[in-house]
Amino acid sequence: MGNAWIAVAVVLALISVPLGSVALLLVASLILVLAAVTRLWARYCLARVQYSHSLSATRAFTGEELVLTTELSNAKFLPMPWVQVRDEMPRAAAPIQGRLTTAPEQERIILTSLVSMSWYHKITRRYTVLCQRRGHYYVGPSEVRSGDLFGMYSNDMRQDRDILLSVYPRVLPLVLSRLPAREPYGNVRLRRALLEDVTRPMGSRDYAPGDSFRHIHWKSTARTGRLQTRLFDASTAPNFAVFYGVRTVEPPLQGSRPHLLELGVLAVTALANYALEQGLPVGIYVNQTSRLTSKLLQAASSAAPEQLTNILEIMAQVHPEESVSLAHLLSERSRSLPWGTTILVVTSVLEEAAYTTMLRLRQAGRSIALVRIGTDGQAAPNLTTYTVSDANDWQKMDVVVLT
Repeated sequence: MGNAWIAVAVVLALISVPLGSVALLLVASLILVLAAVTRLWARYCLARVQYSHSLSATRAFTGEELVLTTELSNAKFLPMPWVQVRDEMPRAAAPIQGRLTTAPEQERIILTSLVSMSWYHKITRRYTVLCQRRGHYYVGPSEVRSGDLFGMYSNDMRQDRDILLSVYPRVLPLVLSRLPAREPYGNVRLRRALLEDVTRPMGSRDYAPGDSFRHIHWKSTARTGRLQTRLFDASTAPNFAVFYGVRTVEPPLQGSRPHLLELGVLAVTALANYALEQGLPVGIYVNQTSRLTSKLLQAASSAAPEQLTNILEIMAQVHPEESVSLAHLLSERSRSLPWGTTILVVTSVLEEAAYTTMLRLRQAGRSIALVRIGTDGQAAPNLTTYTVSDANDWQKMDVVVLT
């Protein structure tokens, strides 16, 4: 805009000469002087200007509120008639007040503020940020823009993304409606063990198709005349591993059903928390890579106090695209798991290859079960199967129920 006014001033000056008009020459001169002053003003308006923003915490659970604090200071004698600050924010963790505009990326928004500052002036503002959805999000980049009083020239400075916000999924209690827990939730009476320790036999029962031949009780078989399988006591198993398959649409279709994906995240988190509460080491394996590090999302089995935080960090990053097949992940990671590990496979779509791998692991003597997300999947015969119903809105759930 300033260059346009200079061009106008030059034209007026050229016209004033043949016309002998002092008034036109004076106007042209004033415009040129004004353009020079405003250009210098715009050049130095952001000198000794500092801008910063911070969050009250960089880790939060879904539904929690944080405080975003912005500070803008002008540490010089030159005032700034206008200053525009633009902060790019994740739409899933956006301020609930302030002026918000759309960003080039669909999942981002821009927090905009327009102020004026006198000399040696500092402005601090606070915004309430609502963490609406799990994930890892960057705050920034930021842009501070200012200029002269007439808007002829402007200047700006930028800051890169500088804050990584981790929004964790909620940790819900686990109700095992067909399984006994040491501390049952509510008034549900539970009848079976979620975890079995193969080192602690406690009896026998009739053989059922799919039972491992390694667990056949030959003495009871000879005594009763019917094939018998050993029963084992509730778990004090050395390891507990949860495998999460993120596919939610039957192949070969592509895409995702977000409610099933989020329901699966809640189920995996609840299972891991349940195991840790029982004092069991637990590991998590997801069949995809992190968008931050390009490494597989996994946490080796541990019962350390920080293990739940590690698992929450992983589950916050879960996205719809699978990087490796669930069958491949099961086959590769199960080789390094101790023999007494209890394996739970959580998925809404059990492909044939994954089903075959699970049967093979069971026949080899592994303790393995399927936790199906949603009620419209195909049956998995010869596998112990539990279901997490998708009849209710996952956002309003206050407990994860396995049936």
